[in-house]
Amino acid sequence: MKRSDISTEYLLVKAKTNSEWDACDFAIINITGEWKQIQKKRLEVIKIIETDEDIKSLNYFDTHVEFFRFSKVYYPVVEEWLSERNRVFIELEKEDLKELKQPKNSLCHYQIQVSKDGNAIYKAYGKHTEEEFRTVEFSLWELIDFNTHLVINP
Repeated sequence: MKRSDISTEYLLVKAKTNSEWDACDFAIINITGEWKQIQKKRLEVIKIIETDEDIKSLNYFDTHVEFFRFSKVYYPVVEEWLSERNRVFIELEKEDLKELKQPKNSLCHYQIQVSKDGNAIYKAYGKHTEEEFRTVEFSLWELIDFNTHLVINP
């Protein structure tokens, strides 16, 4: 795993849990071309409902994220990277994921919550505990390289 100064398919973001016995310090979001297309569609929906004051955000099933905890043995530099900022693009091999420490909870009900401003957070819940694991907020607009205003087809 290496830090990258340019956007990659993997975004390392701060994360946390409300668990009293488990830990969660960061998450890795897999940003593929397909993921970007899905997020563009979700942002189109947000544009449609942005004037509805009763709707604050939309939740979607989404498993393009994995949650982890810091380790002094495997990739201790992750803690240093995230002490400087909330998110960092990384270069990652699939084998790297196997070395990272996951929360003790078995997680389920993965979702992304998209706010009307285009920001999002990922959430997952402990399978047997219902404890919440969540990322910090991040901008979908920035991640999908949206340089133009959204045009919705009638």
